[in-house]
Amino acid sequence: MRPGARCGALAVVRLSKAVLVVAALAGCGSSGTAAPPTTTVVEATTSSTSTTSSTTTSTTTPTTTSTTTSTTTTSTTTTAPPGPTAAECVAQLPPATRIGQVLLPVVDQAGLADVVALAEHGLIGGVVLIGEPDEGIADAIDLLQESSMIDRLVIAVDEEGGNVQRLDGLLGRLPSAYGLTELEPRQVRVVIADRMAAMADLGFTVNLAPVLDVGAGPGIGSRSFGDGPEVVVAYGRAFAAGVLDGGLVPVAKHFPGHGRADADSHEDLPTTPPFEELSDIDLLPWHDLTEGMGVMVGHLDVPGLTEGMPASLSPEAITGLLRKDLGFDGVVFTDDLAMGAIEEVATLPKAAVLALVAGADLLITGGEENVIPAAWEIVTALDDGLLDDGRLNEAVGRAFALRGVDPCTLVS
Repeated sequence: MRPGARCGALAVVRLSKAVLVVAALAGCGSSGTAAPPTTTVVEATTSSTSTTSSTTTSTTTPTTTSTTTSTTTTSTTTTAPPGPTAAECVAQLPPATRIGQVLLPVVDQAGLADVVALAEHGLIGGVVLIGEPDEGIADAIDLLQESSMIDRLVIAVDEEGGNVQRLDGLLGRLPSAYGLTELEPRQVRVVIADRMAAMADLGFTVNLAPVLDVGAGPGIGSRSFGDGPEVVVAYGRAFAAGVLDGGLVPVAKHFPGHGRADADSHEDLPTTPPFEELSDIDLLPWHDLTEGMGVMVGHLDVPGLTEGMPASLSPEAITGLLRKDLGFDGVVFTDDLAMGAIEEVATLPKAAVLALVAGADLLITGGEENVIPAAWEIVTALDDGLLDDGRLNEAVGRAFALRGVDPCTLVS
């Protein structure tokens, strides 16, 4: 372990392709056990002693005294204190475990086996699946879930339809977002619900869709429902409702709007129209988002808002615009931090820290080889005060809520 490392820092060795944590100090940052039960003593006292004396002057009748003795009873009521809150329980988890819950490596079906060791030690919060899975995908997901130290990992996939779908080999071809507009929104909801139910049966929990981008700019094309915000709102809501109906969590993307940006963020850092113009068009689908959905923030430079930084790393975009101005309090995902747009401004580990500081909750980290470097950088940021411990705990709490995990079951 490096000199001066924070308690809970990670010492790692490489075993085959898997990274295995061999030291993660537990109990750091924990306040310890709950207070013992309090005892309340209530005294109930009867009336005072009453003595009655009856005396008769007679040589044959003795004086008799009748005495009534009072009693004092003591009852004891034991009242347990209220249990810790979810936030308090999150704070009691070891730092290594908390850091792991916000990291989502990108893997294909074969790669699920490579992250089992990370899951066994609580060092990932789930995965994003790419590639073309086959009939063995359900068993592969089951193995990962059963191996995980913490239940209900995020198993996410990009199943938008059209050019961005992973499961067409198993479930058939899904039309693109633009193609779905040939149907009525209510029909789209049914189509998507059926698709999501089949995906849930395979073990998926999150769909990284719908796309709420207005327009078909570079990297988007037919992934968008159209060029008008009204169409995007109507069909985006229908799609999201279908995802929820099918039992998965929808994650809308790419906030604050990739549709009219000037480049593909897979390759370069795109610039969007100025914020004032974005507000009148591209931001409209992001108002009043469907309850229960997440948001993916894109790698987009927004003049007048992010000033040269990607929105995914910008406090002004996430904490300011998305959370404070638009009132979104759900889970915020980053787009993949291994994309070309991020390479222009930061290394992936540093981008992971910047995203957390900006207000993101779940970080898509590219390949599994990036998990430990990102975790180390987060440890260093906590040490140096660049990342507040409370901000990390907030992200972990939202991630657990998304997964349906009660953090208080994880602490003694």
